Amino acid sequence: MSDIQRIVENLDRILPQFLLDEPLPGLAIGVVYNHRMIYAKGFGVTDAENGEAVTERTLFHMASVSKTFVATGIMQLAEEGIIKLDGLVSDYLPYFQMADDRYRQLTIRQLLSHTSGLPDEDDFAWDCPEYDEGSLERYVRGLKDYKLQREPGQAFDYSNIGYEILGDVIAKVTGLSFEQYMREKVIAPASMQSSTFLKEEAAIDTLATPHVLGLQEGYGAQVSRIFPYHRAHAPSSTLYSNALDMCNYALTHLSGSSMRREANAILEANSYSEMWQKEASTEYGDGLDKMGLGWYMGQYRGRRVMSHMGRDTGFRSNLMLLPDEGMGVLFMMNADHVGGKILSSAILDVLLGDDVPYVRRSLAHHLSQLTILSGVDAAVREYNEIQQSCPERFLVLEGEFNAGAYTLMRGGWLQEGIRLLELSVQIFPVSSNIHDSLGEMYLLAGQHELALKHYQKSVELDPEHGEGIRMVNELLQSK
Repeated sequence: MSDIQRIVENLDRILPQFLLDEPLPGLAIGVVYNHRMIYAKGFGVTDAENGEAVTERTLFHMASVSKTFVATGIMQLAEEGIIKLDGLVSDYLPYFQMADDRYRQLTIRQLLSHTSGLPDEDDFAWDCPEYDEGSLERYVRGLKDYKLQREPGQAFDYSNIGYEILGDVIAKVTGLSFEQYMREKVIAPASMQSSTFLKEEAAIDTLATPHVLGLQEGYGAQVSRIFPYHRAHAPSSTLYSNALDMCNYALTHLSGSSMRREANAILEANSYSEMWQKEASTEYGDGLDKMGLGWYMGQYRGRRVMSHMGRDTGFRSNLMLLPDEGMGVLFMMNADHVGGKILSSAILDVLLGDDVPYVRRSLAHHLSQLTILSGVDAAVREYNEIQQSCPERFLVLEGEFNAGAYTLMRGGWLQEGIRLLELSVQIFPVSSNIHDSLGEMYLLAGQHELALKHYQKSVELDPEHGEGIRMVNELLQSK
């Protein structure tokens, strides 16, 4: 059996089961191996209400994977001498101002590497989208009342705002709209025939529907009433693409950064050396510990990995390149509540020669679903049985337990959320965050003594936990 046949058969076995195991309506996967596209398939449905099948041509909102396109565009313009990576942002956008004189120091490189000190966006206004070309400039002009969080260049702080500014820089120095530049200089040269940054250009019959976690009819994906689109956030978020196109995008970067460079490469080889060079430490770990120019960098099983993930209302995505191996893995989901880290890892393991029997299930989702359907006591019994029989079958992530508890709480299941966090405390006894969340939920339930107990524990575990300290003081004063 050839390597490619082995890979395809292994993926065909584990991916349908992954979709059955998780509360996920649809999924598309693309795989590049030895500089060839060998796998592009869809699973599940585009919309939980109509049952239309996901295919390799189904378009998904790619969220922050969009930022790698912005970085590519900026590097192209740097090659042409139109933009200097260490040039000042205000030189390219004279109307860009902030309520903080330090904005004058901001450089293109700092925006690309999230070292600008800019805050992150906390409201993308997906519920009141704008579609006109002036939206991006209006957004940048609207930053005049913002302040920096720290000195430019001091440290890594993820900022979507920085990428909207970069998108406006691209538009102003080229005289094209941001979307037109992307279409002409990145999307078309990368042979991405169906992709676009403009929602109105995305073929409606191939566009996946966003889903969020719902509790109205048990536990599972429900169609989101909000579609994540707003033209001001095109640079950070609004690429629409499919598995075929994203494989071509991966191939374009893999060939351009290697000795296999082709005539239609969209970047020069030295641009990859610059773009994929460490600018900052992220402290994220797990192959995301360094930030380059628009790309996370790290290692997986000793191999270099360049990547970016994405998550917006109703969608998740991830793109991982192993340039030294000529490999690429990408996925896109039409739901925002199912984590993708373990999925990407399983696919990479298959590419690297392992026989992978399954993608591990999310224990948090499994127990949360059981809590809704059969009660907390049944979930606790299930957890104990899993620990005895098959702990290796499940992925145990603190963040997923915390998120699951808040989903239960927001769905009107406060006591169930509390019980899930009580179980979480047993699993993660030294987590300040879990104790803090349990303190918050006990407070909402009117159980002040238990709230105080867990807030105090959160501060004991993390003495610099400011919110926990504040809540402890407030609860002690109210006694």
